[in-house]
Amino acid sequence: MKTLRLGGGVWLAALGACRQAPTVDAAHIAVDTAGVGSADPRPDAAPGLVPARCHPDKPGFSIDDGGAPEEPEIGDAILYGEGEVVGVVHRTPAGRVAGVAVIARDGGPSRVVDLAPTLGDAPPPRLVSRGKDVVVAAYSTPRAGAGAARQLTLYSLSPEAAAVPLATIDQARDDSFAFDLAWGDDHGIVVWDEAASAARGVVRAAVFSAEQRIGPSRDISPLESDAELPRVLRSGSGFVVAWIARSAEASSLEADSSAVEATGEVRSHGWLEMIALEERGAARGPARRLTPTSGHVTAYDVQPLGFGPKAPLLFVARDDGEEVDGSGGVLLRVRVTAEAVEPPVAFATDGLGRGAPTLIGGVAAVADREGQPPSLAWVGSHEHLRLLPLDLEGAPVAAPSAELAMDEARPLLWTASGRILVATPSDSAAQLRTFVCGR
Repeated sequence: MKTLRLGGGVWLAALGACRQAPTVDAAHIAVDTAGVGSADPRPDAAPGLVPARCHPDKPGFSIDDGGAPEEPEIGDAILYGEGEVVGVVHRTPAGRVAGVAVIARDGGPSRVVDLAPTLGDAPPPRLVSRGKDVVVAAYSTPRAGAGAARQLTLYSLSPEAAAVPLATIDQARDDSFAFDLAWGDDHGIVVWDEAASAARGVVRAAVFSAEQRIGPSRDISPLESDAELPRVLRSGSGFVVAWIARSAEASSLEADSSAVEATGEVRSHGWLEMIALEERGAARGPARRLTPTSGHVTAYDVQPLGFGPKAPLLFVARDDGEEVDGSGGVLLRVRVTAEAVEPPVAFATDGLGRGAPTLIGGVAAVADREGQPPSLAWVGSHEHLRLLPLDLEGAPVAAPSAELAMDEARPLLWTASGRILVATPSDSAAQLRTFVCGR
């Protein structure tokens, strides 16, 4: 365990089942295309920018990185107890280690709890609140005799205690480290993507119980989906899993080299799909398409809009359209209720730079703090960060702001004190900061 120097002063929510249906074998589920249409060409708001809404709240939090020159990698954050917890990967004398930063809200002692050495390309841990503790998932270095598999390890982290390993999930080795987890009433779920073949990816899931038992893994994406980048959220008494599905463009199969995204790589269509699962991981109905199959979705984020069994989900997807150089494109807003998938609507932007959109939630995920709307952040033209306040329906309430102070940062979540917790890994003095923001 390392000390987190304090320089001073999830999204978990329920969503009603998308469609109640008899339980079926998820490996043979078709995709329900009802309700999916083309994106509305009319943007949500005018593209004008306003001055920055946020400014740093001093001081910040410094992660002791053992004197190593590499910047720490900072993952997602959740509200927990009287503060926040954040997944991190940092360098120690023992090498690259996955850990959890525990930040006290009242100015008390904060710390980094190290979990174990992690794989060289593995992302920071993901976390979910489970009542009195936090369940953390992180890739660990393979144990002896693991063969071709790699291990995703689950831990329990309770206040003022070290992390306790719960279970290990073996995964096939491939190029993707994408995974996510969620917790329901007394069962949790872990989802990840694997290469089912050279031409098709699949999203898999394993359920774990309050007694920490891991069930068998199963495919949950349809046979016809080339699926990747899964996310999972609690959904009433079960869960909702989303992913990006892909198919090669017909034009990219021709000999014209101008149709490829990179040397030796065919350009592909990409769209969002999701499926509702029961608490023990069985499908409640068919997978549903959220965006058109003619699109080029490359990244997305998702947050619940409120708390309760019928709370809608808000998806924001980056669709790169006809662009092939990683720039341009649009951000699409998709709301999913228990009854319907609403048609995608384009947000107004002044252009897109690198990276994925980020929905900043947090307070709405806490049962006794309903009513805090999310905000949307993205990197705009010239690589400057934009921040857009949303209402409780997920629509803009004002113009986006130019947040130059966050250009090298990533907003994580709204805290209960009304500030935004921000990852600033390139800041040598403080790698986690809070910003005071107006709306």
